[in-house]
Amino acid sequence: MSRFLYFDLPAVAAHAQHAVLADRNQPTRGTGASGRRDAEPALQLFRHGGFVWLAGNGLDRAHHPAPALARALHHLTVPAVRLPEITDPQDLPLLDSDGPQLMDLITRGVTDGANLIMVDPNTLTVGVGRLRARRAPR
Repeated sequence: MSRFLYFDLPAVAAHAQHAVLADRNQPTRGTGASGRRDAEPALQLFRHGGFVWLAGNGLDRAHHPAPALARALHHLTVPAVRLPEITDPQDLPLLDSDGPQLMDLITRGVTDGANLIMVDPNTLTVGVGRLRARRAPR
């Protein structure tokens, strides 16, 4: 049973880049020093229309449309995972002052030829890698 979600890395990288370079961002779940919700660049994980999606939170002028949503490559088979709806997505910050940057992980993965990004929806752990073809047993 799969408990991880896999997305196309180039599609997610386009969302990450758009969120970082956008004029402004949609508010995330975190709160700043003022007590209001932050609007930091992030990827948002949510379910909508029977599928799981990952999208950047960047808002831009009309001449810079956001990339198409990145849909999970398969469904979760673990029934205990409850993903948030599109109205209250789970945020994955792209820039973090306290540790490794998710944006750097994504950029490095694309540069190294990785084609998948994996998200554990329970812990929000993220990883990048390549899809390996399995050989049939002899």
